[in-house]
Amino acid sequence: MEEHLVANAQSDPSAFGRLYDTYYQPVFGFMYNRSGNAELAKDLTSETFFQALKNIHRYKPRKGASFKSWLFAIAVAQVGNYYRSRSKYLEVTTDEAPELIGREDFRPDIAYQMGEDEVALKEQINLLRRMMSKLNQRQQTILTLRYFSHMTIPEISATVNMKEGTVKSHIHRAIKKLQLLMLQEEEPTTVNEVVSSPKKYVPQTAQH
Repeated sequence: MEEHLVANAQSDPSAFGRLYDTYYQPVFGFMYNRSGNAELAKDLTSETFFQALKNIHRYKPRKGASFKSWLFAIAVAQVGNYYRSRSKYLEVTTDEAPELIGREDFRPDIAYQMGEDEVALKEQINLLRRMMSKLNQRQQTILTLRYFSHMTIPEISATVNMKEGTVKSHIHRAIKKLQLLMLQEEEPTTVNEVVSSPKKYVPQTAQH
């Protein structure tokens, strides 16, 4: 069905609207989680779809590389271009769009499993976002795709043009670094609740 929509869009630009409607929220969610800034996320999302529309004639379906992965590869490139132009990391915050923090679309997988009240949940997610901002750009991108955008390892592999085993290694190392950063940030009694029970709070890297 999706490939049919893509084929139509390649021959008729007006048909691109269906793809836009399908993927706007996922792409915006990725941009928002990478930047923490709703207005910037909107701009980067718009640029992503502009580039996708301009280059959709170049898209060719192939095994292991869906249109979704192709589109997110463009999104990842837009984020990279932005950060290179800024030459620094943005401070990741949700204060500019507090209404979005309550949306499940923009929460990491672990947020669904915490079972805490809204105040505690927001604190945990904000802590996670702050710590992720201290990772390198590649680690931030891969973790965001995996645990915020809920993409599979094969989808991420196609998106970032990296072998699946390498993606898993990046995820494993990034989570270990996050655990260390969170231990350094919080009081031990608080952090233990987050990192001492990986099945509850820390996503497993072996899942597809």
